[in-house]
Amino acid sequence: MRRSVIVRRCIFALFGILAVNAGWFLHDVPLVQEKKPASSVQVSNTPVSAVTDPISSRLSNSTTVQATPGITFHSNAMIQSSSYELTSGLRPGRGVTIPAASSVRELPVTDVTFYNWRGELLSGWLALQKPQAPVIILSHGTPGNRVGMLSRAAFLYKHGYNILLFDFQSYGKSQGVMSTLGMVESEDILAAISYIHGLPDMIYSKVGVVGLSMGATAAVLAAARSKDIVALVAESCPVDATLVASDVPSQASRQADQELIEQVYGVDVTKARPIDVIGKLAGRTALFLINGDNDGTTPLDGMQSLYQAAGQPKQELVAAGAGHAQSFDDDTSSYISHVDAFFDEYLLKA
Repeated sequence: MRRSVIVRRCIFALFGILAVNAGWFLHDVPLVQEKKPASSVQVSNTPVSAVTDPISSRLSNSTTVQATPGITFHSNAMIQSSSYELTSGLRPGRGVTIPAASSVRELPVTDVTFYNWRGELLSGWLALQKPQAPVIILSHGTPGNRVGMLSRAAFLYKHGYNILLFDFQSYGKSQGVMSTLGMVESEDILAAISYIHGLPDMIYSKVGVVGLSMGATAAVLAAARSKDIVALVAESCPVDATLVASDVPSQASRQADQELIEQVYGVDVTKARPIDVIGKLAGRTALFLINGDNDGTTPLDGMQSLYQAAGQPKQELVAAGAGHAQSFDDDTSSYISHVDAFFDEYLLKA
């Protein structure tokens, strides 16, 4: 009897020791994960680097999108879109490989980066001719990146202008998810102007822009919102960017583009219509419209409609036989002489 009592006491003692140890082990382990309110979640912009490339460089036409912290909402919006395949025109690729600045032979450039208003890091090249000289921003088309504007940048630099070439968001080495046919890209141009005027050597520099195709759309939209663009060359500029068949092949694509861009960026892409805002440039931004008469993408009659809608000062140049965005290549000497004279008149005069 005495032995059974001792055995029972030993068993109770053993259970007690186990209970105490279990308590110490579990006291820091939460049984229910506390949910944080949505307002406490912070999304940070991740700069482009050798080890962190933009999310859009990893997107494809499939619905398999890699999860990346801080930009999940972009991926979710794409996956949720029932018309993802219809929006392929918004993802034309990042353009040709961008060489190191040191290997650019056309003009002496240095690498620069700056953020657009949405927190995306934009990448570009700066070529300084002389402090406080006018600066010309070159805005590329789609598909493409800054490399496509090098030849135009070279003759303007040689003529005495400071130069900024950069990749729009989602192109080249810049961050971003997709093209917006000039809408968010117009904000990129305004961010580039803010960046330029923040540099000691260009605080007082007048600003000119050369925009090509989609870059022309973006430039016209930017100039309609800012008095900082003194002179603008708009080459192969569409009347309505959402009606350019090479980018938006059908009405179904147009509707899908509108839906997806609204989801991702919160903007209405159907407002990418230079024809609606070009009149706002009158009296503050000198306008030079250039188009080939063999342009099947942005036909010559579209440029003529833009010219009629624009106010003074304005000029126009028709490149005989030139196709879309080919006016410089097909008649280089005429292009250079006319564009140099245009910028000299409006950027160099007091």
